[in-house]
Amino acid sequence: MTALTDNQRYHLILADIAMAAAIRTHDRDHAVAVEAGAYEPACIRDGWLARNQDAGLRTRVTAMASAGVASLQGVTAERLAAAAETYGVPLAPELAERIVGHFADKRNAVLTYDR
Repeated sequence: MTALTDNQRYHLILADIAMAAAIRTHDRDHAVAVEAGAYEPACIRDGWLARNQDAGLRTRVTAMASAGVASLQGVTAERLAAAAETYGVPLAPELAERIVGHFADKRNAVLTYDR
């Protein structure tokens, strides 16, 4: 397996945070418990999908998570870190800063064409 790019890693981390939030919306008692040293991007998303075969529930949760990822791409580092903590995703403040900077840079990128 090849190593993830920063872009891939950041998207997968946001997907885990959003997925954990969406899961909790449908199951208030669901607790995500991932220890910082054991966390791998996408483990929450992939693990939940592997354990839940109800097609309707999977569709609802993944749709909510997709919307959540889009929303998380525009928050501050503090809000991102707080969301990660709320939903049990280990996220160091420094990594939250890098993720926020990455998505801010993407939003601010301008395409230019040479003539």
